[in-house]
Amino acid sequence: MDCLQGCFDFAAPTSKVGNFKVCVCGGAGGIGQPLSMLMASNPHVSELCVYDLTLAMVPAAGVATDLSHLEKKSKVKGYALDKDDLPRDKLEECLTGCHLVLVPAGMPRKPGMTRADLLGVNAGIAKNIVEACAKYCPEAILGLIVNPVNSVVPAMCELYKKKGLDPRKICGVTSLDIVRANKFVHEITGAPIDSIDVPVVGGHAGASILPLFSQVPAMKGVPADKIPALDKHVQDAGTDVVNAKGGKGSATLSMAYAGHKFANAVLSGLAGTDTTECAYVAVDADAKSEVPYFASKVTFGTSGVKTVHPVGPINEYEQGRMKEAIAQLKDEIDAGLLYAKTQELAEGPKPGLPPLEKRISPAPVVAPLSKVGNFKVCVCGGAGGIGQPLSLLMASNPHVSELCVYDLTVAMVPAAGVATDLSHLEKKSKLKGFALELQDLPRDKLQECLTGCHLVLVPAGMPRKPGMTRADLLGVNAGIAKNIVEACAKYCPEAILGLIVNPVNSVVPAMCELYKKKGLDPRKICGVTSLDIVRANKFVHEITGAPIDSIDVPVVGGHAGASILPLFSQVPAMKGVPADKIPALDKHVQDAGTDVVNAKGGKGSATLSMAYAGHKFANAVLSGLAGTDTTECAYVAVDADAKSEVPYFASKVTFGTSGVKTVHPVGPINEYEQGRMKEAIAQLKDEIDAGLLYAKTQELVC
Repeated sequence: MDCLQGCFDFAAPTSKVGNFKVCVCGGAGGIGQPLSMLMASNPHVSELCVYDLTLAMVPAAGVATDLSHLEKKSKVKGYALDKDDLPRDKLEECLTGCHLVLVPAGMPRKPGMTRADLLGVNAGIAKNIVEACAKYCPEAILGLIVNPVNSVVPAMCELYKKKGLDPRKICGVTSLDIVRANKFVHEITGAPIDSIDVPVVGGHAGASILPLFSQVPAMKGVPADKIPALDKHVQDAGTDVVNAKGGKGSATLSMAYAGHKFANAVLSGLAGTDTTECAYVAVDADAKSEVPYFASKVTFGTSGVKTVHPVGPINEYEQGRMKEAIAQLKDEIDAGLLYAKTQELAEGPKPGLPPLEKRISPAPVVAPLSKVGNFKVCVCGGAGGIGQPLSLLMASNPHVSELCVYDLTVAMVPAAGVATDLSHLEKKSKLKGFALELQDLPRDKLQECLTGCHLVLVPAGMPRKPGMTRADLLGVNAGIAKNIVEACAKYCPEAILGLIVNPVNSVVPAMCELYKKKGLDPRKICGVTSLDIVRANKFVHEITGAPIDSIDVPVVGGHAGASILPLFSQVPAMKGVPADKIPALDKHVQDAGTDVVNAKGGKGSATLSMAYAGHKFANAVLSGLAGTDTTECAYVAVDADAKSEVPYFASKVTFGTSGVKTVHPVGPINEYEQGRMKEAIAQLKDEIDAGLLYAKTQELVC
């Protein structure tokens, strides 16, 4: 089962699936990283390029390496330029053959900057990328997420026109306005979220954003005097997120979701399934419009923009608002046109560009979800590097009706800000953020957050620093885990706990033993090892060419170094692979985390792939709780009557309506794996003993 099934219903393939090349320009930024994660997972994407500047918060090559481990068909590669490099001179390999280029780039407006100042800076950034696209991929669709969109898009379209290129290849991504309007209508009407589709026309800033609620059947019973406030709520939602994040960020996660929604509409159209999504585009020359650029419903087809739909009937309130929107748009479009008059793209299409290839495949048959839960989930550490993209995926999961995001007040972004950002997704989940001071104890403060939780995910702890021993790391991270586990024992003792806290091989036994001391079920605590399976699946796909969806490598043992044991002998696709290739493949799985850290230049770890894997584990648990037994590897307490040399071990686990239902035996293994099993057990014994020793000196206070 695809762990993302149902998360992005708009990305569920219909009859045709594309194999397209996509580039995310600005892919190492706050929007770019989660957007790249979603694009790498999209069924239409076979090749993903992540481009950013060398001064980005994380190297683009590191983001690409991280995402290259996802068990998806996409091949991922990173590209980085110095600030003074020109993309038109350096991005030929990156952009040639692209079908879609997404541009979440530019800088935010700073104190003292006028709109003209912001336009001058960000239009220049957009122009450099658009110029390179005109040269290397002039047939690609460009999705611009560059503020001020109302001015930048007209400017870039006019520059395309000057080179004889189609301005309709450039679209302003306004999908977040639609996503928010859909969610807000759901909240006030109670109508099923999947039944709501609010057209949002005009532009993508302030009063130019015009939701047409009169065209939404679910709004028929809403009093007219409620509409202005709802309209303003959609307009001001971005400011609400910035305020909730205390100036430490903007709507990065919901914008990534919306950017992916737009991208999927484009790619579905290119693949042969006409798909309609609102976007900000050039108006038809023969259309009766007061402005030359306008956000409308747009149908995307095999060449990109196929039809720009008329606004349709609007009521008296919306007619008044339309005048307001047009007035703002005129000024902002004029600013873009003025910029374009003073600029030129240095080059047009490069002579001899190969024709843009399209490879379309039949869509796989996917059985619909037979049972969907309505569960409460908490992500502890939800404002961190893993926690934010993991919370994005959990907020989108069809089984989640309530999501709590908890972190410390010292987190990189306030938990309340992450929750507000994700509360705008067009999903049924309700979001709330919780934050504690460093000295606060979760057992004293998290009653509301944890009570009623079915699943608690814990991507928490600190990385190992230079000079720290494993014992030092365990002492710190086991203490962090203990504080959360203690609160769970008090407020949600029946919840499943998924620990993503290193060293997992020691922390999980320690926490399980503390649960035992309180008479609680240690099987409620699982170590999340799914990333090892995700990587093994992808690496087998790469060396065998077998369809990625047909590969499921059991990875047993533990979750560090030589304790990670992929059982390739149990994978049919590996039957033809020579035995002498196995040790290197085995080591590749073990060392993949180090490969990501190195590719990120010490500026991060496998945050995005770990978020994907954490969601995969969570989806297995929630599917089981909902009544569909689901099997996923996890690191758990061994059955008391099992013949095992260690009391904790990663195995295939079937999750059912109460959590862990069956821990499966390892099964037959070959001679190489038998030798490796001894090595894994030896490492596990030492690391489990360290966890048991910690537990002997501690008690849960609850």
